[in-house]
Amino acid sequence: MNSIQKVGGYAALVLGVQYIVVIMFMFGVLDPPVSHVDTGAMAEEENDFLVVMANHPTPFLIRSLVNGLFSITLLLCSLALRERLKAGAPNRMRIAVIAASVASPLFLASFMILFIGLPDIVAANDLASYLILNAVTQGLLSSAVFAYAWATLLFGWAGLSTKELPSGLSYVLLLAGVFDIIGIGMMIFGPMGNVVWAFWLGYVLLSRDGASKLAT
Repeated sequence: MNSIQKVGGYAALVLGVQYIVVIMFMFGVLDPPVSHVDTGAMAEEENDFLVVMANHPTPFLIRSLVNGLFSITLLLCSLALRERLKAGAPNRMRIAVIAASVASPLFLASFMILFIGLPDIVAANDLASYLILNAVTQGLLSSAVFAYAWATLLFGWAGLSTKELPSGLSYVLLLAGVFDIIGIGMMIFGPMGNVVWAFWLGYVLLSRDGASKLAT
């Protein structure tokens, strides 16, 4: 087994866990216990969020760490897929890796900005600075998701044309990319679709006969 494909397989499994964490945040499973936060001393209601963050920083730390980890796992998966698919679809894989390489530093930048800047803003209870920081990081994250959505679409397209991936996996990759590009992936198909392709891809990359067993 090619070493980069093996590394990419493990990265895909970690990526699947990351998407599960994202889903947990979407449904409020990891939200901090807001009801337990004393906001009586706050002058304005909109400052409540900073109070919650100051008293329960762990969920916000987990969210920022997941964003930083995306920059690594997504790129490793992309390199593994390029190694597997480039012979049959070199141009598509070249563009896909470029898109993933654009997304990776955007995820990393959003993580670093939050990890370094947010604690000081929370300590100072500076709502205006937080709103600016949040606007910047959300812009970076939206750009990163859009760039990687194109990579995902191209991976699925290349997998279908080269037959180097199970056809079911290729369709999931293709659909996940399409839904994320048009901006409704996180609301409809994206959450579970990303979990499915990440774990499935990890199995295929780590198993010598995974593709033949799962091909449909």
